Amino acid sequence: MLVKQIRQSTIYFLIFLALTLLISFIYYRTINLLTFINTSFAISSVLIFVSLFVFITQRGFFDGITYGFRRIFATKQALKEMEHDVLNMRPPSELAAPIRLSPLFSGACILFLCMMISLYFFYNF
Repeated sequence: MLVKQIRQSTIYFLIFLALTLLISFIYYRTINLLTFINTSFAISSVLIFVSLFVFITQRGFFDGITYGFRRIFATKQALKEMEHDVLNMRPPSELAAPIRLSPLFSGACILFLCMMISLYFFYNF
């Protein structure tokens, strides 16, 4: 199981690294250290943000918030008529897809890689 997760994370890492190079070349029309670092930072930030948002949603953080909004915005008469529907709505944690840590891990690796490269060049040149 662990070998499968490591293999999947490595595949994600290589795909996102290739995507970084492709986007850097398309957007900046050249590939140098600065464009690579800027693009890899943007891609890894999006990966980490989306993965953490799905993780937080799946753990049930927004369930109480959505339940409270349902209770606040429903009028008393509408609540009595739709009480069964409102109370039996599925919470967001049940709707979220199962979290995979591979995109989160790959995003963190890309971010770590671009930081190490930039620190190396900053202190040596």
